[in-house]
Amino acid sequence: MIDRLLAGAWTVDEGPRGVLSDDEEFFSDVQEKLDWTAPSPTEDEKEHGWLTHEEYVDWVRLHRIGFAG
Repeated sequence: MIDRLLAGAWTVDEGPRGVLSDDEEFFSDVQEKLDWTAPSPTEDEKEHGWLTHEEYVDWVRLHRIGFAG
């Protein structure tokens, strides 16, 4: 699922929500960030940690490096 998102095969809206396992720290973090992602968060939302879809994909790409084994 992560590879499909990073390759552009899925948009953030098309990615499945609530199906990533909480058993692994990375997938838990990915799901939590997804919950704080919106197409166009307001400045107030962004101050509270919300991400745009592009920022979310960039975040996943950056954090996946440590888990790519």
